[in-house]
Amino acid sequence: MKLVEVDGYTLINLDEAGQQYMNRRLAETLPLNQRYLAGLTSAPTGGRLTGTFIYAHPPDYVGQRTMDWGVPEWRVLFRWLKEMEIDTVIYQAAAWAEVRECYYPSQAFAAYRTWNALDALIEAVAAEGLTLFLGGLGNLITFDDEVTAVALHTDRDQQLACYQELQALYAGGFHGFYISPETAFSGRRQPEREQRLNAYYSAICRELKAMRPDLPILFSPATFYWADRTQANYDFLFNIFQGCPFDILCPQDSVGVMGNPLPHLPASFAIWQQISQVLGVALWVNTESFELNRTGTTQDFVAADFKRLAVQLAHARQVGQKIVSWEVPYFYSPLAGERGIQLREAYLASLSAGERS
Repeated sequence: MKLVEVDGYTLINLDEAGQQYMNRRLAETLPLNQRYLAGLTSAPTGGRLTGTFIYAHPPDYVGQRTMDWGVPEWRVLFRWLKEMEIDTVIYQAAAWAEVRECYYPSQAFAAYRTWNALDALIEAVAAEGLTLFLGGLGNLITFDDEVTAVALHTDRDQQLACYQELQALYAGGFHGFYISPETAFSGRRQPEREQRLNAYYSAICRELKAMRPDLPILFSPATFYWADRTQANYDFLFNIFQGCPFDILCPQDSVGVMGNPLPHLPASFAIWQQISQVLGVALWVNTESFELNRTGTTQDFVAADFKRLAVQLAHARQVGQKIVSWEVPYFYSPLAGERGIQLREAYLASLSAGERS
């Protein structure tokens, strides 16, 4: 990765090797999706969004910036979301390690560039009656294949320091914890890494349950599917989460990042269904409403076409108790250009027609 300064804040961007990798995925996956959509004889129905991720700013592209918002701006957004029947928001991260930014008044991260963004958010959530899952320290450490136990222990302590501050400042103002560091099956078993990640996630969740046993804990890992490695995929993910005291598994369908082609949705989510059943946790689906269309810029993503999204929603309805999406406030809005306007209009029309039940 590389860091890029944009308008007073910092983005994480792909370095040259990352761009080459994602360009290969784009070249391989986009034609699969296009052929799949071309073969549809009718638009799939069923499935509706009832949640969205929100944030201070997206970590890797220019999106909706909210660090300087007050209560009025948040309330306008929340009413706009409720027009889409969205009742739940998931704040991605209260601080972010790689860019050294913090979005609340913190002692643990006093050296970070800081905004007081959460006070207004918490007040607006209460005023509009939404459910808020609050993320802690965001970072990319759990995607690192070579991450050491020492590095994870250090980050675990930072995660807990962040959540302890959030609890002290905002107890009663949020309704669940979101574990911000994501991970995914990279195509091969890694027993030592699996054990390290399991110890890391389990320690964080145990402390959160001790702190607030009444609040649910939510994970949203990515989905990278290989048709010839189903058992390895299951074993990797199960080993990471077994024994971890959390409540909601909300995997990304990863269609937008070209990690999981549309034809693979049923098989990939059969794994998540099995894992959630064995672990005894609720299964939600994080349906991606965007599409990677280039790499190496500060805006590599565009709003999804509704025809593609309808496939994702219809599938998510078959497997998930609730459907959320990454950043509805940007990708369904004029900020995402004409495609964003069209996506919101098409979604609302489909909702009004009763097609998203």
